[in-house]
Amino acid sequence: MNKKEKIFLIIGITAVASVFILLAIDDWMVDFAVITGVFLFSVLIVDPLDSRTKNENEIREKEEDEFGSEVMAAVDSRIYERPSFFLGVPFIFVFGGIWSKYESVFSIEHEGQTVVVLYHGLCLVSAEDRLLIRGKWYRGKQVGIQGNVVVANRVENVSSGIVFEKA
Repeated sequence: MNKKEKIFLIIGITAVASVFILLAIDDWMVDFAVITGVFLFSVLIVDPLDSRTKNENEIREKEEDEFGSEVMAAVDSRIYERPSFFLGVPFIFVFGGIWSKYESVFSIEHEGQTVVVLYHGLCLVSAEDRLLIRGKWYRGKQVGIQGNVVVANRVENVSSGIVFEKA
């Protein structure tokens, strides 16, 4: 049963229970409390946000989302510093510090299309380098962009022999 069917089941259980409760009890405060209780109880039983239930298409997509291929880099990598943690004490001015992480972004040519690669860490890549990339493939519509994205956890520069890998 998918999420949409579960939500309709919760609405149906609550609607049927509401009709019987409104006919049986005259006090509107008690009616409201009991209907709310039935709604919450049906949400607990049906559990529409259960992440353990996956249909076969989602499982098949997960299997296809792994990316591992030898490709050519289209451009040099750009390295960005991304703030990740802030700790400070406000005392007239804020005394503290910002800790950050580095991310590398570059693009590759894969099967005739340009694909953006994101690596969480330092990854030095030059244009026209041969790369062996392993990571997770995201279709652009899933992340709200045009094109595809690979979030790499291992980038091996075959041209220079340097390996970048997240532990």
